[in-house]
Amino acid sequence: MLTLKQLETFIQVVELGTFERAAQRLNATQSTVSKRISELEEATGLQLFDRSRRNARLTEEGERMLELAHATLSNAHRILELNHYPERTLHRVRIGFTELTALTWLPNFLRDYTTERPEIRLDITIDMSRTLYQQFQDGELDLVVIPMVSEAFAQPGVESRLVEEVEMALMACEGLVGGPRPLPISALDNYTLIGQGKRSGFAQSVNRWLSHQGMGAATLTADNLLALVGLVTAGRGISVLPKRCVQRLTRNDALEAIDTTPPLPSIGYYALYHDSARIKLFDELARRLGNAADFTRPFFV
Repeated sequence: MLTLKQLETFIQVVELGTFERAAQRLNATQSTVSKRISELEEATGLQLFDRSRRNARLTEEGERMLELAHATLSNAHRILELNHYPERTLHRVRIGFTELTALTWLPNFLRDYTTERPEIRLDITIDMSRTLYQQFQDGELDLVVIPMVSEAFAQPGVESRLVEEVEMALMACEGLVGGPRPLPISALDNYTLIGQGKRSGFAQSVNRWLSHQGMGAATLTADNLLALVGLVTAGRGISVLPKRCVQRLTRNDALEAIDTTPPLPSIGYYALYHDSARIKLFDELARRLGNAADFTRPFFV
């Protein structure tokens, strides 16, 4: 059986060059050191030292073994320290965000939070909201920040916290849409509607609302928010976009928000997480996310 004592002895023999010096360092007899090395070779089936040499010279197998031995002992020491330094326990949280979050407040949040809480490792996934929600349901993500998903609120064992309401608006390039303001939604039905695809929960909510107002579905789709903004700026159609964020993305009033009757509703972004043994950690993290959320300011502008 392989033991930590054998690995420690192996490393000392390599570092000090002889079994005799290793025995002195370990406060053991030379025969004890030799026995541990023999047991290690028997347990692994490897010949670690070239016995034809006077000094302890590693074989190729021994060279490969040395790196793994160092890593194994290092991890073993960390395990033994957990009881003495419980505050150093590393918590891994798998968390998913949409593109809008990544384009606005997420970079600053990660910088600040990881500095303040180095014991928490955030594994980040950026994707469309429906994909993130499916990964959350499948247990691949611990927490997601996505637009409201109605079925999530009826699912037992799922906690939710409102992060922020995002003001939405129908937007077009300057001068594309004429007429007095506000315009009835029905007056915009002749324009090409540009939207995100089916993997976007945000797009599904918008499309349902527009459909209730008698407006047709999007005929031009792009899953990338910046691509949507580019298409609208180029005059290819109108789109429902996060108003203040997009206005700061464009220059010289290239886009205008079209006031409508009825006005577009805001979209609520929620932190969703499971009621589990780590509920306190997730509660605290969701609260911090809510404090940091600002969907109005593009990070790179």
